[in-house]
Amino acid sequence: MRTKQDQAPHLQATDLQIKHFESSADWELAHQLLDEEHLLGAGKEAGDRLGQFILEDGKMVAVLVWCASAWHLKKRDELINWDPVTRAKRLKLVAQLRRFLILDEHRRPNLASQCLGLGLRKLQQQWAGQHGYEPLVAESFSDPESHHGTVYKATNWTLAGDTKGFSQNRAKGDHTDYYLPNDRPKKLWLKPLQKNAYTLLCANELPSKCQAGEVIGAGARSPLNHPQLSSLRQAFLQIDDPRRAQSRRHPMSALLSLIALGLLMGARDMKSIWKNVVGLTQSQREQIGLKVKVKGTTRLRMPGYDCLNDFMNLLDPHDFAKVLTQWLQANQGILPASLALDGKSIGDGKTGMIITLCRHDDGRPVALIPATGKKEDSDVSEARSLLQDDTVQLINQTITMDPLHNKFETLQTIVQKGGDYIVSTKDNTSK
Repeated sequence: MRTKQDQAPHLQATDLQIKHFESSADWELAHQLLDEEHLLGAGKEAGDRLGQFILEDGKMVAVLVWCASAWHLKKRDELINWDPVTRAKRLKLVAQLRRFLILDEHRRPNLASQCLGLGLRKLQQQWAGQHGYEPLVAESFSDPESHHGTVYKATNWTLAGDTKGFSQNRAKGDHTDYYLPNDRPKKLWLKPLQKNAYTLLCANELPSKCQAGEVIGAGARSPLNHPQLSSLRQAFLQIDDPRRAQSRRHPMSALLSLIALGLLMGARDMKSIWKNVVGLTQSQREQIGLKVKVKGTTRLRMPGYDCLNDFMNLLDPHDFAKVLTQWLQANQGILPASLALDGKSIGDGKTGMIITLCRHDDGRPVALIPATGKKEDSDVSEARSLLQDDTVQLINQTITMDPLHNKFETLQTIVQKGGDYIVSTKDNTSK
C-alpha cells in the first residue's frame, strides 16, 4: 500500500471510472507501474485474482490488485468465528487487496479513499464475472512503519488486529507453507462486502452467488485443535470397552473420538461420519490416539468404515451420548443463543437415532441423546430427557422445534430452565 493520508479538507468527488483487467497486457502494465512506484513492487498474486484500473477523464489514476486470501490469520478467523474445516472450505470467499497504488502524478487528498471505495463497490460483480462466484469479505494489511491505514478507516474497514509477523521464505522456492519470522507485524483490516457477511461464511448453506467458491474436502479436516482433540479422547477413557480382547486393534477412545468428531462436523449417518474423518492429518490422528501404523511406514492408519460401524453397534449409545454432552458443555460454556432440536440418523445399527440440540448457524451439536424410535424410547420422550438433563444449560436460550415436540411437558421444561421456545403447530397441535 502506498498512499498519502487524507489530511486535507474533503474535496468533491470527481467522475471516476473503473475497468477490470481483461488481458495479459493489462497485467503487464499494472506490474510495470507497481514495480516503478509501489514500495513493495508488483509481487506475485496467488490463486484467483482480479485487477482494477481507476480512470479519471480517460487517464489512469490508480491500480488495485486482488487475489486469494492468506491461509491462516488468527484475528480474521476469530472475528468471522471460523473453525479450521469451515475456513478450508470457504477461504476463497475472502479476497485480499494485494496491491493498491495511486499514481504519483495524480496524488491529491481524498483520491485514495474514492478509488478504494469504487473498487470495493464493483469487486463482487467483477470477481463473479471472472471466477463464477462472489466473495463475501475483503482483507488487506498495512505496515505501521509506512502508514497508519487512514484510507481503510475512511472506507469503513475494521481493524482486526496485528499479524504475528511472518513472511514467506522465497529462498526455499514456492513452498507456501514455509514461513520465517520477520519481526514486522502488520495491521490486518477486514471489510464485509455485503450485510451479514461473517454470518453467511459460517452458515449451513451459502448464498447461491457464492456457492461455486466453496471447496469441498479441501485443507484442514478437523474443527478441533490438537489440545481439544486430546481432551476429547481423554473424556472417552471412562467408557468400558464392549469389544472382545482379541478385537481391540484400535483404541476404543480413538474410535469414539472419530465418531464424535464426525458428528461435530455435521454428519448425519455412519457413512458420512467416516467420510468426514478419513482425511485427518497424521498429527490429528496422533492426538486422537490412533496407534496402528501402515505396514513398512511410520504413518498412522485410519480405521475403515466397517470398523467404525461395527464398533458403534456394540456400544451403549447412552454412555457415548452422556460423555460427549458433558464434554461439549464443559468446553463450549453457555450454549449458543439460538438452538434447534433435531434428529440425526446413525445408520442401521443399535443406536437408531441421535436427538441433538444443535447450533442454527452451522448445525453442530452441543448436546445429544440416543433414541430407538420405539414408543417407550421415542424422539419426543428422549428429546425431553435431553432438555431436562442438569448439564444442559438453557438460560436465555431460544429453542426451535417442529410440531413433533409441541408437548406441554417439553415446553414447560424449557421455560422452567430459563429459556424460550419457538415451536411449529399443526391442526392436531393447535392448542
